[in-house]
Amino acid sequence: MKLHRCTGIFLVSSFCSFGFAQVPSDTSYDCLIEPSVSVDLGSAVRGIATAINIERGDRVSQGDSLVELDSRVEQATVALALAKSENSAELKSREESMQLAKKRLVRFRGLYESNNVSKQQLEDAESEAVIAEMNWHRARENQISAELELDEAKAVLALRTITSPVSGVVVDRLVSSGELVTEDDPVLRLASLNPLHVELILPASEFGKVKPDSVAKVYPEMPAGTEFVGRVDIVDALIDAASGTFGVRVELPNPDYIVPAGLSCHVDFQANENIAADAHSNLNHSDDAFDQESDVSEVIAEGEQV
Repeated sequence: MKLHRCTGIFLVSSFCSFGFAQVPSDTSYDCLIEPSVSVDLGSAVRGIATAINIERGDRVSQGDSLVELDSRVEQATVALALAKSENSAELKSREESMQLAKKRLVRFRGLYESNNVSKQQLEDAESEAVIAEMNWHRARENQISAELELDEAKAVLALRTITSPVSGVVVDRLVSSGELVTEDDPVLRLASLNPLHVELILPASEFGKVKPDSVAKVYPEMPAGTEFVGRVDIVDALIDAASGTFGVRVELPNPDYIVPAGLSCHVDFQANENIAADAHSNLNHSDDAFDQESDVSEVIAEGEQV
C-alpha cells in the first residue's frame, strides 16, 4: 500500500488518528503490580559476616556472591581433604604387592605340579595372594572415601557464601560486616522484577471470558501515559462465594526494569485483543477513503474538461 498525505476529508479522519496512545476503556479493571519473586534470603549456617558485596538497590544476577561468612576453618578442612585425596602412595603400594603375590602364586602352582614345593607352600602362596588383593581393595576404598570427604568439605565451605537464588534487585540489607549471622534471621531481601506479576480481582460475571495465555494491556500509574502488553498467566479455577470474584494474574515482561513494582494500574483485556483487528480495519477504511478521494478528483477533472 502506498503512503498518502492525510487531508480534511471526513472519510480519512479515522486513518489520521490511528497510532495515538490508547487509554483504558470502560472494561478495564484495577490491579496491582508486584515482583514475580520476593525472597527473604537467609543462611544455612551460623557465622560472622566478613564481606557484604551488595547494597540496597543493587541489581544482582542468579548465583552472584552477596554475603561471605568467616570460613578459615572450612578452608583448612578443604586443604586437608585435598591432600588426602591426592595421596595415592598407599594405593600404588598395595597394587604392587598384589601383582607380586599373584606372580608368586603362578610360580608356586608350576612348582607344585612338578613336585618341587609342598601343598602347604602352595596354600600359603594362595592365601598371600588373596590377602594382597583385599589390601588393595581397602586402599582403593580409602581413596574413594578421601575424594568424597573432599566433596563434603567443599560443600560445607560453599555454605559460608550466600548467593542470590534469583536475578533482581536488593530490597533491603539486614546485616553489616562483623555481625553474627544465624539460621533463624534473614540476611537480605530480594525481589525479581523481570517479569512482573500483575494481580487483579474480576467479578464472577467475567469468569470464562479471560483465559490463560491471552493478551492484556497494562496501564501503570507511572510512568504516566504508558501502556504495556502482558500475558495472562493464572486464572483461578474457583470463585470466592463471599465476594463473588476470582483472581487473575498477568505476567508482564520488564527486561529494562522500566516499570517499578508496587504500583497501582489498570488492565484492559478487550483493548489488546481487538488492537490488531482495529488496526487492520482502520487501514482498510483508509484505503477505501483514498480510493474515493481519487474518484472524486477524477470526476471534477472530467467536469472541468467538459
